[in-house]
Amino acid sequence: AESKKDARQKAAEARAAQQAAEKRRERTVRIVGAVVVIAVVVAIIGGAIFFSKKDADNGGATPDASGATPTGVSTSDYAVTAVPNTPAGVPTVKVYEDFQCPYCKKLEESSGPAMIEQAKAGKINLQWQPGIFMDKNLQNTGSLTATNAWGCAIDANKTIDFHQGVFKLQAPEENVGQPGYTQQQMLDLGKTVGITGDAYTTFESCVTSNKYNTWAANSNAQFDKAGVSSTPSIFVNGKELPNKNLNIYDPAVLLPAIEQAAKQ
Repeated sequence: AESKKDARQKAAEARAAQQAAEKRRERTVRIVGAVVVIAVVVAIIGGAIFFSKKDADNGGATPDASGATPTGVSTSDYAVTAVPNTPAGVPTVKVYEDFQCPYCKKLEESSGPAMIEQAKAGKINLQWQPGIFMDKNLQNTGSLTATNAWGCAIDANKTIDFHQGVFKLQAPEENVGQPGYTQQQMLDLGKTVGITGDAYTTFESCVTSNKYNTWAANSNAQFDKAGVSSTPSIFVNGKELPNKNLNIYDPAVLLPAIEQAAKQ
């Protein structure tokens, strides 16, 4: 009887050991899976923040001057001026960005309003240089779709409102690139920012015909020309504002830095 009891105990211990081993394997699988997911998310977010010249140089393409350019947009560097008729002599502050870049959204929502206020007050000439490099990184066409539509909104005098609206529609970081902005989102945003009547009909036709795709590509080519290697990047009077140790997401820090850079 004693030997049978020992046998049952040993069998129970063996089953317990096997169950414990299976649980350890399950935990290991879950941990490895979580690490893989985190790595993928980091890779996506990292790609949204940093990119190489190879990714940004548009394959070595040169600007196509035959393409249409939105109303008031420079035909030399293809940048967008936030507030037209800025007084002469004020610093030019150019922001290199991509609508699918999470940190560009962070800049837009933190320091963006303060820079726009400065531009409206005639203290700076605020310009935006849109890029579409994220399309290659994320394997979608979201940046091109959004930039083309923004060009159409610029024609409708909704430059700032549409710019802000696109960033508000940006997918959360963990979903960036899946699937990117859609034309329908852009058409709906046009209505949201107040494009109506005949102006909306023109806007809709502009968006669906991809009228400003060439302009978007031309602007993207300026990133490599300027030596821009990460977004967002801010240039003051043509010189890059070093942001490695500068909190550009705090307007109380950024605006004085811009003012100081303009004096140099």
